[in-house]
Amino acid sequence: MYQEHVIETGETLHKFDGIDPITDAADSGLSVPMQTILFILFYLLIVWRLFVPCSLLKVFLSTMKKKISVTKHLHLALFLSVLGIGGVLFVSSVSAAQSVPLTHVYNGRLLTSGGTAITTAHSVRFSYWKSADAISGDITGTGAINTGASNFAGWEEVHTVTPNALGYFSVKLGTVTALPTYQNLETSTLIGLFLQVEVKASSGANTAYEILDIDSTDGTIDRSGVLSVPFASNADTIDKREIGTSSGSIAVLGPNGQFEKSAIPGGTNSGSFVLDADNSESANITLQFGTTLAKRLTYDITNSTFKFNTNLRVEGNLTVTGLVNGLNLTQLQSSTGALKAASGGGLNLNVSNGTYRLNGALNTYSGGSIALHASSTNYVFFASGGLLKNTTGFPTDESFIPVAIAVTSPGSITSVLDRRALSTDNREHTVLQTFNPSYEKASYNADGTSNVGQLSVLHDTGSLKNFYHWTSTRTSLQDYDIVLRVPISQDFMRWKTTGGTNPLTLSYRSLTGSALSNKLSIEVYDTAGSAVTLSGSVTGLANTTWATTQIEFTGNPVWTVGQSMLIKLKPSAKDSFAMQIGELKLTGIELLGQ
Repeated sequence: MYQEHVIETGETLHKFDGIDPITDAADSGLSVPMQTILFILFYLLIVWRLFVPCSLLKVFLSTMKKKISVTKHLHLALFLSVLGIGGVLFVSSVSAAQSVPLTHVYNGRLLTSGGTAITTAHSVRFSYWKSADAISGDITGTGAINTGASNFAGWEEVHTVTPNALGYFSVKLGTVTALPTYQNLETSTLIGLFLQVEVKASSGANTAYEILDIDSTDGTIDRSGVLSVPFASNADTIDKREIGTSSGSIAVLGPNGQFEKSAIPGGTNSGSFVLDADNSESANITLQFGTTLAKRLTYDITNSTFKFNTNLRVEGNLTVTGLVNGLNLTQLQSSTGALKAASGGGLNLNVSNGTYRLNGALNTYSGGSIALHASSTNYVFFASGGLLKNTTGFPTDESFIPVAIAVTSPGSITSVLDRRALSTDNREHTVLQTFNPSYEKASYNADGTSNVGQLSVLHDTGSLKNFYHWTSTRTSLQDYDIVLRVPISQDFMRWKTTGGTNPLTLSYRSLTGSALSNKLSIEVYDTAGSAVTLSGSVTGLANTTWATTQIEFTGNPVWTVGQSMLIKLKPSAKDSFAMQIGELKLTGIELLGQ
Protein backbone atom coordinates (compact mmCIF):
# COMPACT_ATOMS: atom_id res chain seq x y z
CA MET A 1 0.00 0.00 0.00
CA TYR A 2 1.80 3.14 -1.24
CA GLN A 3 0.96 6.71 -0.55
CA GLU A 4 2.73 8.94 -3.00
CA HIS A 5 4.10 12.36 -2.10
CA VAL A 6 4.83 14.84 -4.91
CA ILE A 7 6.91 17.96 -4.42
CA GLU A 8 5.68 20.87 -6.53
CA THR A 9 8.51 23.18 -7.55
CA GLY A 10 9.50 25.69 -10.15
CA GLU A 11 12.41 23.47 -11.14
CA THR A 12 12.66 20.10 -12.83
CA LEU A 13 11.24 17.46 -10.51
CA HIS A 14 13.43 14.51 -9.54
CA LYS A 15 11.87 11.04 -9.54
CA PHE A 16 12.15 8.79 -6.52
CA ASP A 17 12.72 5.03 -6.83
CA GLY A 18 10.92 4.67 -10.12
CA ILE A 19 7.61 6.19 -8.97
CA ASP A 20 6.41 8.75 -11.50
CA PRO A 21 6.29 12.15 -9.79
CA ILE A 22 3.63 13.38 -12.17
CA THR A 23 0.97 11.08 -10.78
CA ASP A 24 -1.16 12.79 -8.09
CA ALA A 25 -1.13 11.29 -4.64
CA ALA A 26 -4.88 10.82 -4.81
CA ASP A 27 -4.60 8.93 -8.10
CA SER A 28 -2.78 5.83 -6.90
CA GLY A 29 -3.39 3.82 -10.07
CA LEU A 30 -4.53 0.79 -8.01
CA SER A 31 -7.06 -1.59 -9.51
CA VAL A 32 -10.53 -1.86 -7.99
CA PRO A 33 -9.79 -5.29 -6.37
CA MET A 34 -6.65 -3.90 -4.78
CA GLN A 35 -8.52 -0.85 -3.48
CA THR A 36 -11.14 -3.23 -1.99
CA ILE A 37 -8.44 -5.25 -0.23
CA LEU A 38 -6.89 -2.09 1.16
CA PHE A 39 -10.29 -0.94 2.43
CA ILE A 40 -10.79 -4.27 4.25
CA LEU A 41 -7.31 -4.00 5.78
CA PHE A 42 -8.06 -0.46 6.89
CA TYR A 43 -11.35 -1.64 8.45
CA LEU A 44 -9.54 -4.43 10.33
CA LEU A 45 -7.05 -1.84 11.56
CA ILE A 46 -9.85 0.25 13.06
CA VAL A 47 -11.32 -2.81 14.81
CA TRP A 48 -7.89 -3.75 16.09
CA ARG A 49 -7.39 -0.21 17.44
CA LEU A 50 -10.61 -0.50 19.46
CA PHE A 51 -9.30 -3.48 21.43
CA VAL A 52 -5.55 -3.08 21.58
CA PRO A 53 -4.24 -0.14 23.68
CA CYS A 54 -1.20 0.46 21.56
CA SER A 55 -0.55 3.58 19.53
CA LEU A 56 0.90 2.93 16.17
CA LEU A 57 2.98 5.57 14.52
CA LYS A 58 2.64 6.84 11.09
CA VAL A 59 5.83 8.31 9.73
CA PHE A 60 5.86 10.51 6.75
CA LEU A 61 9.21 11.69 5.56
CA SER A 62 9.02 14.49 3.07
CA THR A 63 11.52 16.42 1.07
CA MET A 64 12.07 20.15 1.09
CA LYS A 65 13.50 22.05 -1.81
CA LYS A 66 16.96 23.32 -0.94
CA LYS A 67 19.36 25.58 -2.74
CA ILE A 68 22.87 24.95 -1.51
CA SER A 69 26.25 25.95 -2.89
CA VAL A 70 27.95 22.63 -3.30
CA THR A 71 29.97 20.59 -5.70
CA LYS A 72 27.91 17.49 -5.12
CA HIS A 73 24.15 17.33 -4.65
CA LEU A 74 22.60 13.90 -4.36
CA HIS A 75 19.20 12.59 -3.40
CA LEU A 76 18.00 9.29 -1.95
CA ALA A 77 14.30 8.54 -1.85
CA LEU A 78 12.46 5.67 -0.25
CA PHE A 79 8.71 4.91 -0.35
CA LEU A 80 7.57 2.40 2.27
CA SER A 81 4.27 1.20 3.60
CA VAL A 82 3.45 -0.56 6.83
CA LEU A 83 -0.05 -1.93 7.62
CA GLY A 84 -1.60 0.61 9.98
CA ILE A 85 1.38 2.92 9.70
CA GLY A 86 1.00 4.39 6.18
CA GLY A 87 3.40 5.60 3.50
CA VAL A 88 6.90 6.81 4.23
CA LEU A 89 9.17 8.81 1.97
CA PHE A 90 12.86 8.91 2.93
CA VAL A 91 15.04 11.58 1.37
CA SER A 92 18.66 11.98 2.28
CA SER A 93 21.03 14.52 0.82
CA VAL A 94 24.68 15.37 1.24
CA SER A 95 26.88 18.17 0.01
CA ALA A 96 30.61 18.69 -0.22
CA ALA A 97 32.63 21.85 -0.65
CA GLN A 98 36.33 21.88 0.19
CA SER A 99 36.19 18.62 2.20
CA VAL A 100 33.94 15.59 2.27
CA PRO A 101 31.39 15.49 5.13
CA LEU A 102 31.16 12.30 7.17
CA THR A 103 27.43 12.67 7.86
CA HIS A 104 24.25 12.89 5.86
CA VAL A 105 20.88 14.38 6.78
CA TYR A 106 17.69 12.43 7.45
CA ASN A 107 14.52 14.58 7.61
CA GLY A 108 11.26 13.15 8.91
CA ARG A 109 7.83 13.73 10.34
CA LEU A 110 6.03 11.77 13.08
CA LEU A 111 2.25 11.45 13.10
CA THR A 112 -0.17 9.31 15.02
CA SER A 113 -2.32 6.85 13.10
CA GLY A 114 -5.02 9.53 13.23
CA GLY A 115 -2.79 12.09 11.54
CA THR A 116 -1.96 14.16 14.65
CA ALA A 117 1.58 15.47 14.93
CA ILE A 118 3.69 13.77 17.62
CA THR A 119 5.73 16.19 19.70
CA THR A 120 7.03 13.89 22.45
CA ALA A 121 10.45 12.26 22.57
CA HIS A 122 10.91 9.15 20.42
CA SER A 123 13.89 6.98 19.55
CA VAL A 124 14.78 6.30 15.91
CA ARG A 125 17.30 3.52 15.26
CA PHE A 126 19.20 3.31 11.95
CA SER A 127 21.37 0.42 10.75
CA TYR A 128 23.07 -0.83 7.55
CA TRP A 129 22.46 -4.33 6.18
CA LYS A 130 23.53 -6.42 3.20
CA SER A 131 20.00 -7.64 2.45
CA ALA A 132 16.60 -6.01 1.98
CA ASP A 133 14.93 -8.87 3.90
CA ALA A 134 14.71 -8.62 7.70
CA ILE A 135 14.78 -12.18 9.04
CA SER A 136 14.59 -13.90 12.39
CA GLY A 137 17.87 -13.51 14.21
CA ASP A 138 18.65 -10.01 12.98
CA ILE A 139 17.26 -8.67 16.28
CA THR A 140 18.13 -10.28 19.63
CA GLY A 141 15.59 -11.27 22.24
CA THR A 142 16.29 -8.04 24.11
CA GLY A 143 15.47 -5.96 21.06
CA ALA A 144 19.09 -5.07 20.26
CA ILE A 145 20.68 -5.29 16.80
CA ASN A 146 22.38 -8.67 16.40
CA THR A 147 25.83 -7.47 15.36
CA GLY A 148 26.81 -11.06 14.64
CA ALA A 149 24.06 -11.53 12.04
CA SER A 150 25.44 -12.59 8.65
CA ASN A 151 23.80 -9.67 6.83
CA PHE A 152 24.66 -6.93 9.34
CA ALA A 153 26.88 -4.34 7.59
CA GLY A 154 28.61 -3.09 10.73
CA TRP A 155 26.91 0.24 11.44
CA GLU A 156 24.05 1.35 13.69
CA GLU A 157 23.10 4.38 15.73
CA VAL A 158 20.11 5.69 17.72
CA HIS A 159 18.78 9.25 17.77
CA THR A 160 16.30 10.61 20.31
CA VAL A 161 14.16 13.23 18.64
CA THR A 162 11.47 15.60 19.89
CA PRO A 163 9.54 16.76 16.82
CA ASN A 164 8.26 20.31 16.51
CA ALA A 165 4.59 21.31 16.66
CA LEU A 166 4.02 19.87 13.18
CA GLY A 167 5.83 16.62 13.90
CA TYR A 168 8.96 17.42 11.86
CA PHE A 169 12.45 16.42 12.94
CA SER A 170 15.91 16.18 11.40
CA VAL A 171 18.99 14.15 12.36
CA LYS A 172 22.49 13.73 10.98
CA LEU A 173 23.44 10.11 10.45
CA GLY A 174 27.02 9.48 11.44
CA THR A 175 27.11 11.89 14.39
CA VAL A 176 26.54 9.13 16.98
CA THR A 177 28.47 6.31 15.32
CA ALA A 178 30.88 7.12 12.50
CA LEU A 179 29.63 6.01 9.10
CA PRO A 180 31.59 3.19 7.43
CA THR A 181 34.67 4.00 5.37
CA TYR A 182 33.10 3.06 2.06
CA GLN A 183 36.31 2.63 0.09
CA ASN A 184 37.24 -0.20 2.48
CA LEU A 185 33.98 -2.10 1.90
CA GLU A 186 33.72 -4.97 -0.57
CA THR A 187 32.23 -4.02 -3.94
CA SER A 188 29.40 -6.53 -3.42
CA THR A 189 28.50 -4.77 -0.16
CA LEU A 190 28.64 -1.31 -1.74
CA ILE A 191 26.17 -2.21 -4.51
CA GLY A 192 23.87 -4.09 -2.14
CA LEU A 193 23.69 -1.88 0.96
CA PHE A 194 20.34 -1.31 2.70
CA LEU A 195 19.11 1.03 5.46
CA GLN A 196 16.82 -0.26 8.24
CA VAL A 197 14.78 2.33 10.17
CA GLU A 198 12.99 1.54 13.47
CA VAL A 199 10.90 3.77 15.78
CA LYS A 200 9.70 3.56 19.39
CA ALA A 201 8.71 5.86 22.21
CA SER A 202 11.92 6.91 23.96
CA SER A 203 10.66 5.51 27.27
CA GLY A 204 9.90 2.11 25.75
CA ALA A 205 12.16 -0.91 25.92
CA ASN A 206 14.25 -1.94 22.91
CA THR A 207 11.73 -4.69 22.23
CA ALA A 208 9.21 -1.94 21.37
CA TYR A 209 11.07 -0.95 18.19
CA GLU A 210 9.00 -1.34 15.02
CA ILE A 211 10.73 -1.78 11.64
CA LEU A 212 9.38 0.56 8.97
CA ASP A 213 8.64 -1.94 6.18
CA ILE A 214 8.99 -0.16 2.81
CA ASP A 215 6.86 -2.77 1.00
CA SER A 216 4.23 -4.50 3.09
CA THR A 217 3.10 -6.52 0.05
CA ASP A 218 6.50 -8.21 -0.30
CA GLY A 219 7.77 -10.15 2.68
CA THR A 220 11.34 -10.05 1.34
CA ILE A 221 11.62 -6.26 1.04
CA ASP A 222 11.77 -4.61 4.47
CA ARG A 223 14.66 -2.17 4.06
CA SER A 224 15.43 0.59 1.59
CA GLY A 225 18.36 0.37 -0.79
CA VAL A 226 21.10 2.88 -0.07
CA LEU A 227 21.66 4.71 -3.35
CA SER A 228 24.30 7.32 -4.13
CA VAL A 229 23.87 9.75 -1.22
CA PRO A 230 25.98 8.25 1.59
CA PHE A 231 28.75 7.46 -0.87
CA ALA A 232 29.58 11.16 -1.00
CA SER A 233 31.91 10.31 1.87
CA ASN A 234 33.77 8.18 -0.70
CA ALA A 235 34.33 11.24 -2.90
CA ASP A 236 38.12 10.91 -2.74
CA THR A 237 37.86 7.63 -4.66
CA ILE A 238 35.55 6.19 -7.30
CA ASP A 239 35.19 2.43 -7.20
CA LYS A 240 38.35 2.44 -5.06
CA ARG A 241 40.40 4.30 -7.69
CA GLU A 242 42.43 7.36 -6.69
CA ILE A 243 42.59 10.66 -8.54
CA GLY A 244 45.88 11.06 -10.43
CA THR A 245 47.75 10.33 -13.67
CA SER A 246 49.39 7.01 -12.81
CA SER A 247 48.22 3.62 -14.06
CA GLY A 248 44.72 2.80 -12.83
CA SER A 249 44.05 6.37 -11.64
CA ILE A 250 41.28 8.76 -12.66
CA ALA A 251 42.26 11.97 -14.44
CA VAL A 252 40.66 15.26 -13.33
CA LEU A 253 39.23 17.82 -15.75
CA GLY A 254 40.98 21.18 -15.69
CA PRO A 255 39.59 24.69 -16.43
CA ASN A 256 36.68 24.86 -18.87
CA GLY A 257 36.01 21.14 -18.47
CA GLN A 258 39.14 20.06 -20.38
CA PHE A 259 41.96 17.64 -19.62
CA GLU A 260 45.34 19.08 -18.76
CA LYS A 261 48.08 17.92 -21.15
CA SER A 262 49.75 16.00 -18.32
CA ALA A 263 46.57 13.94 -17.82
CA ILE A 264 46.30 12.81 -21.45
CA PRO A 265 48.06 9.52 -22.28
CA GLY A 266 50.70 9.68 -24.99
CA GLY A 267 49.29 6.87 -27.06
CA THR A 268 47.09 3.81 -27.29
CA ASN A 269 47.81 0.16 -27.99
CA SER A 270 44.68 -0.05 -30.12
CA GLY A 271 44.95 0.12 -33.90
CA SER A 272 41.92 2.41 -34.12
CA PHE A 273 40.17 5.20 -32.24
CA VAL A 274 36.40 5.34 -32.71
CA LEU A 275 34.27 8.50 -32.53
CA ASP A 276 30.56 7.93 -31.84
CA ALA A 277 31.22 4.38 -30.66
CA ASP A 278 27.63 4.01 -29.45
CA ASN A 279 26.22 5.08 -32.85
CA SER A 280 24.03 7.70 -31.16
CA GLU A 281 24.92 10.62 -33.45
CA SER A 282 22.42 11.20 -36.26
CA ALA A 283 23.77 14.35 -37.97
CA ASN A 284 27.51 15.12 -37.85
CA ILE A 285 30.59 13.51 -36.28
CA THR A 286 33.30 16.15 -35.90
CA LEU A 287 37.00 16.29 -35.02
CA GLN A 288 37.99 19.91 -34.26
CA PHE A 289 41.48 21.43 -34.10
CA GLY A 290 41.73 24.38 -31.69
CA THR A 291 39.01 26.49 -30.07
CA THR A 292 39.90 29.78 -31.78
CA LEU A 293 41.34 28.07 -34.86
CA ALA A 294 38.13 25.99 -35.18
CA LYS A 295 39.31 23.87 -38.11
CA ARG A 296 37.12 20.81 -38.39
CA LEU A 297 37.00 17.46 -40.12
CA THR A 298 33.33 16.47 -40.15
CA TYR A 299 31.49 13.43 -41.39
CA ASP A 300 28.00 14.39 -42.58
CA ILE A 301 25.90 11.30 -41.83
CA THR A 302 22.86 12.54 -43.76
CA ASN A 303 24.81 13.10 -47.00
CA SER A 304 27.47 10.39 -46.42
CA THR A 305 30.23 12.96 -46.96
CA PHE A 306 33.46 14.03 -45.26
CA LYS A 307 33.84 17.81 -44.98
CA PHE A 308 36.92 19.97 -44.31
CA ASN A 309 36.18 23.59 -43.42
CA THR A 310 39.54 24.84 -44.70
CA ASN A 311 42.07 24.24 -47.49
CA LEU A 312 43.52 20.77 -47.98
CA ARG A 313 47.02 19.96 -49.24
CA VAL A 314 47.94 16.42 -50.16
CA GLU A 315 51.69 15.68 -50.18
CA GLY A 316 51.59 12.61 -52.33
CA ASN A 317 49.43 11.00 -54.96
CA LEU A 318 45.66 11.31 -54.77
CA THR A 319 43.57 8.54 -56.31
CA VAL A 320 39.86 9.14 -56.81
CA THR A 321 37.61 6.22 -57.78
CA GLY A 322 34.36 8.20 -57.66
CA LEU A 323 33.23 11.64 -58.76
CA VAL A 324 34.89 14.98 -58.05
CA ASN A 325 32.28 17.75 -57.69
CA GLY A 326 29.87 15.52 -59.59
CA LEU A 327 32.24 14.86 -62.50
CA ASN A 328 34.07 11.69 -63.51
CA LEU A 329 37.70 12.74 -64.01
CA THR A 330 38.36 9.88 -66.43
CA GLN A 331 35.68 11.22 -68.77
CA LEU A 332 36.73 14.88 -68.79
CA GLN A 333 37.64 16.36 -72.16
CA SER A 334 40.19 19.10 -72.71
CA SER A 335 38.94 22.35 -71.24
CA THR A 336 41.36 24.46 -73.23
CA GLY A 337 38.55 26.14 -75.09
CA ALA A 338 35.56 25.60 -72.80
CA LEU A 339 34.39 28.77 -71.00
CA LYS A 340 37.64 30.48 -71.96
CA ALA A 341 37.79 34.23 -71.42
CA ALA A 342 39.49 36.56 -73.89
CA SER A 343 39.62 40.30 -74.45
CA GLY A 344 37.08 41.70 -76.89
CA GLY A 345 36.69 45.20 -78.17
CA GLY A 346 36.87 47.97 -75.57
CA LEU A 347 35.79 46.80 -72.11
CA ASN A 348 34.03 43.63 -73.29
CA LEU A 349 35.25 40.21 -72.15
CA ASN A 350 34.39 37.30 -74.43
CA VAL A 351 33.66 33.87 -72.86
CA SER A 352 33.49 30.78 -75.09
CA ASN A 353 30.76 28.17 -74.87
CA GLY A 354 30.91 25.22 -72.46
CA THR A 355 29.11 23.34 -69.70
CA TYR A 356 29.34 23.64 -65.95
CA ARG A 357 27.62 22.08 -62.94
CA LEU A 358 26.31 24.32 -60.16
CA ASN A 359 24.73 22.83 -57.02
CA GLY A 360 23.95 19.60 -58.80
CA ALA A 361 22.39 21.20 -61.90
CA LEU A 362 24.16 20.87 -65.27
CA ASN A 363 24.19 24.15 -67.23
CA THR A 364 25.21 24.89 -70.82
CA TYR A 365 26.61 28.30 -71.76
CA SER A 366 26.37 29.05 -75.47
CA GLY A 367 29.07 31.72 -75.44
CA GLY A 368 28.90 35.48 -75.26
CA SER A 369 30.46 38.56 -73.73
CA ILE A 370 30.18 40.64 -70.58
CA ALA A 371 30.95 44.34 -70.13
CA LEU A 372 33.57 45.12 -67.49
CA HIS A 373 34.04 48.08 -65.18
CA ALA A 374 36.68 50.57 -66.29
CA SER A 375 39.91 51.09 -64.35
CA SER A 376 39.15 48.15 -62.07
CA THR A 377 39.99 44.56 -61.29
CA ASN A 378 36.97 42.57 -62.48
CA TYR A 379 36.18 39.12 -61.09
CA VAL A 380 34.16 37.15 -63.66
CA PHE A 381 32.25 34.02 -62.66
CA PHE A 382 29.16 31.88 -63.20
CA ALA A 383 26.62 31.75 -60.35
CA SER A 384 22.88 31.19 -59.99
CA GLY A 385 22.33 34.42 -61.98
CA GLY A 386 24.44 33.31 -64.93
CA LEU A 387 27.65 35.04 -66.06
CA LEU A 388 28.41 37.84 -63.58
CA LYS A 389 31.18 40.17 -62.48
CA ASN A 390 32.10 42.35 -59.51
CA THR A 391 35.09 44.34 -58.35
CA THR A 392 35.31 43.12 -54.75
CA GLY A 393 36.32 39.51 -55.37
CA PHE A 394 34.72 36.17 -55.98
CA PRO A 395 31.55 35.43 -53.94
CA THR A 396 31.79 34.08 -50.41
CA ASP A 397 28.07 33.54 -49.80
CA GLU A 398 27.04 31.26 -52.68
CA SER A 399 28.30 28.57 -55.04
CA PHE A 400 30.13 29.87 -58.14
CA ILE A 401 32.38 28.87 -61.05
CA PRO A 402 35.41 31.20 -61.45
CA VAL A 403 36.20 32.20 -65.03
CA ALA A 404 38.77 34.99 -65.02
CA ILE A 405 40.22 38.06 -63.34
CA ALA A 406 40.41 40.94 -65.79
CA VAL A 407 42.22 44.24 -65.14
CA THR A 408 41.03 47.27 -67.11
CA SER A 409 42.17 50.77 -67.95
CA PRO A 410 39.74 53.62 -68.69
CA GLY A 411 38.99 52.24 -72.16
CA SER A 412 40.45 48.75 -72.57
CA ILE A 413 41.37 45.43 -70.94
CA THR A 414 45.03 45.34 -69.90
CA SER A 415 45.25 41.73 -68.63
CA VAL A 416 43.17 38.55 -68.29
CA LEU A 417 44.08 35.89 -65.69
CA ASP A 418 42.48 32.52 -66.41
CA ARG A 419 40.80 31.26 -63.24
CA ARG A 420 38.97 28.27 -64.69
CA ALA A 421 39.03 25.08 -62.64
CA LEU A 422 36.81 22.02 -62.87
CA SER A 423 33.52 23.40 -64.13
CA THR A 424 31.42 22.37 -61.14
CA ASP A 425 30.55 23.72 -57.68
CA ASN A 426 28.33 21.73 -55.34
CA ARG A 427 29.38 23.34 -52.08
CA GLU A 428 25.90 24.35 -50.96
CA HIS A 429 24.23 21.59 -48.98
CA THR A 430 21.34 21.14 -46.57
CA VAL A 431 22.12 20.58 -42.88
CA LEU A 432 19.44 19.12 -40.60
CA GLN A 433 19.85 19.39 -36.83
CA THR A 434 17.58 17.18 -34.72
CA PHE A 435 17.05 17.63 -30.97
CA ASN A 436 15.31 14.99 -28.85
CA PRO A 437 14.40 15.52 -25.17
CA SER A 438 16.19 16.16 -23.05
CA TYR A 439 17.70 18.76 -25.39
CA GLU A 440 21.49 19.18 -25.32
CA LYS A 441 22.56 22.68 -24.22
CA ALA A 442 19.05 23.44 -22.92
CA SER A 443 18.33 25.29 -19.67
CA TYR A 444 15.18 25.24 -17.54
CA ASN A 445 13.91 28.46 -16.04
CA ALA A 446 10.97 29.85 -14.08
CA ASP A 447 9.94 33.37 -15.08
CA GLY A 448 8.88 34.18 -11.50
CA THR A 449 5.10 34.04 -11.98
CA SER A 450 2.83 30.96 -11.91
CA ASN A 451 5.61 28.37 -12.18
CA VAL A 452 4.37 25.59 -9.86
CA GLY A 453 4.35 22.19 -11.51
CA GLN A 454 6.43 19.18 -12.46
CA LEU A 455 8.71 18.82 -15.50
CA SER A 456 10.11 15.44 -16.47
CA VAL A 457 11.35 13.52 -19.50
CA LEU A 458 9.31 10.44 -20.43
CA HIS A 459 9.19 7.86 -23.24
CA ASP A 460 6.17 6.92 -25.37
CA THR A 461 6.45 3.19 -26.11
CA GLY A 462 3.83 3.50 -28.86
CA SER A 463 5.40 6.29 -30.93
CA LEU A 464 8.92 5.59 -29.56
CA LYS A 465 9.25 9.29 -28.74
CA ASN A 466 11.15 10.87 -25.88
CA PHE A 467 9.26 13.92 -24.68
CA TYR A 468 9.11 16.62 -22.01
CA HIS A 469 6.03 16.37 -19.78
CA TRP A 470 4.85 19.49 -17.89
CA THR A 471 1.88 19.23 -15.52
CA SER A 472 0.41 21.09 -12.55
CA THR A 473 -2.31 20.40 -10.00
CA ARG A 474 -2.99 24.11 -9.50
CA THR A 475 -6.34 25.48 -10.66
CA SER A 476 -4.76 28.27 -12.72
CA LEU A 477 -2.37 27.85 -15.64
CA GLN A 478 1.25 27.33 -14.54
CA ASP A 479 4.15 27.58 -17.02
CA TYR A 480 7.85 26.85 -17.28
CA ASP A 481 10.57 27.76 -19.81
CA ILE A 482 12.75 25.32 -21.76
CA VAL A 483 15.47 27.40 -23.45
CA LEU A 484 17.57 25.77 -26.20
CA ARG A 485 20.85 27.42 -27.22
CA VAL A 486 21.87 26.65 -30.83
CA PRO A 487 25.28 27.79 -32.23
CA ILE A 488 25.32 29.17 -35.79
CA SER A 489 27.88 27.21 -37.85
CA GLN A 490 30.87 28.96 -39.40
CA ASP A 491 29.61 27.63 -42.77
CA PHE A 492 26.02 28.88 -42.30
CA MET A 493 24.45 30.70 -45.27
CA ARG A 494 20.71 30.84 -44.71
CA TRP A 495 17.71 28.88 -43.40
CA LYS A 496 16.04 26.53 -45.85
CA THR A 497 12.61 27.68 -47.02
CA THR A 498 12.27 25.83 -50.34
CA GLY A 499 10.99 22.40 -51.29
CA GLY A 500 8.21 22.50 -48.71
CA THR A 501 10.74 22.74 -45.87
CA ASN A 502 10.57 25.22 -43.00
CA PRO A 503 13.57 26.15 -40.84
CA LEU A 504 11.95 25.05 -37.56
CA THR A 505 9.59 22.16 -36.85
CA LEU A 506 8.40 20.95 -33.43
CA SER A 507 6.20 18.03 -32.39
CA TYR A 508 3.83 18.36 -29.42
CA ARG A 509 0.87 16.72 -27.67
CA SER A 510 -1.47 17.63 -24.79
CA LEU A 511 -3.85 15.71 -22.51
CA THR A 512 -6.78 17.84 -23.66
CA GLY A 513 -7.36 19.73 -26.88
CA SER A 514 -8.33 22.92 -25.04
CA ALA A 515 -5.68 25.63 -24.70
CA LEU A 516 -7.54 26.74 -21.57
CA SER A 517 -6.20 23.67 -19.71
CA ASN A 518 -2.85 23.03 -21.41
CA LYS A 519 -0.96 24.78 -24.18
CA LEU A 520 2.44 25.52 -25.71
CA SER A 521 3.99 28.74 -27.02
CA ILE A 522 7.25 29.23 -28.95
CA GLU A 523 9.68 32.17 -29.12
CA VAL A 524 12.92 32.54 -31.14
CA TYR A 525 15.73 35.07 -30.56
CA ASP A 526 18.44 35.79 -33.15
CA THR A 527 22.17 36.06 -32.44
CA ALA A 528 21.73 39.75 -31.54
CA GLY A 529 19.24 38.77 -28.81
CA SER A 530 16.24 40.25 -30.64
CA ALA A 531 12.89 38.45 -30.87
CA VAL A 532 12.34 36.95 -34.35
CA THR A 533 9.01 37.41 -36.12
CA LEU A 534 7.64 33.91 -36.67
CA SER A 535 5.30 32.65 -39.38
CA GLY A 536 3.20 29.63 -38.45
CA SER A 537 1.44 28.32 -35.34
CA VAL A 538 3.48 29.41 -32.32
CA THR A 539 0.95 30.17 -29.52
CA GLY A 540 -1.92 28.31 -27.88
CA LEU A 541 -0.80 24.96 -29.30
CA ALA A 542 -2.83 22.00 -28.00
CA ASN A 543 -3.70 18.63 -29.56
CA THR A 544 -4.53 15.24 -28.03
CA THR A 545 -2.42 13.36 -30.62
CA TRP A 546 1.13 14.08 -31.72
CA ALA A 547 1.14 17.09 -34.06
CA THR A 548 3.90 19.10 -35.77
CA THR A 549 4.05 22.86 -36.14
CA GLN A 550 5.99 24.33 -39.10
CA ILE A 551 7.67 27.68 -38.37
CA GLU A 552 9.41 30.15 -40.69
CA PHE A 553 11.61 33.09 -39.68
CA THR A 554 10.42 36.40 -41.22
CA GLY A 555 11.50 40.02 -40.93
CA ASN A 556 15.22 40.82 -40.81
CA PRO A 557 16.79 38.71 -38.04
CA VAL A 558 20.56 38.68 -37.53
CA TRP A 559 22.33 35.33 -37.87
CA THR A 560 26.03 35.88 -37.05
CA VAL A 561 28.22 32.82 -37.57
CA GLY A 562 30.04 31.64 -34.47
CA GLN A 563 27.32 33.05 -32.19
CA SER A 564 24.16 31.41 -30.85
CA MET A 565 20.42 31.75 -31.32
CA LEU A 566 17.85 30.91 -28.61
CA ILE A 567 14.63 28.92 -28.90
CA LYS A 568 12.27 29.29 -25.92
CA LEU A 569 9.48 26.73 -25.41
CA LYS A 570 6.86 27.59 -22.77
CA PRO A 571 4.49 24.72 -21.81
CA SER A 572 1.49 25.59 -19.59
CA ALA A 573 -0.95 23.35 -17.68
CA LYS A 574 -3.43 23.27 -14.79
CA ASP A 575 -5.85 20.89 -13.01
CA SER A 576 -3.53 17.87 -13.56
CA PHE A 577 -3.62 18.31 -17.34
CA ALA A 578 -0.28 18.21 -19.15
CA MET A 579 1.65 19.58 -22.13
CA GLN A 580 4.18 17.34 -23.89
CA ILE A 581 7.03 18.44 -26.19
CA GLY A 582 8.85 16.09 -28.54
CA GLU A 583 11.38 16.33 -31.36
CA LEU A 584 12.68 19.73 -32.57
CA LYS A 585 14.34 20.13 -36.00
CA LEU A 586 16.32 23.00 -37.57
CA THR A 587 17.09 22.96 -41.32
CA GLY A 588 19.65 25.32 -42.87
CA ILE A 589 21.93 25.75 -45.88
CA GLU A 590 25.69 25.67 -45.40
CA LEU A 591 28.53 26.31 -47.84
CA LEU A 592 31.48 23.95 -47.86
CA GLY A 593 34.85 25.70 -47.63
CA GLN A 594 36.87 26.10 -50.82
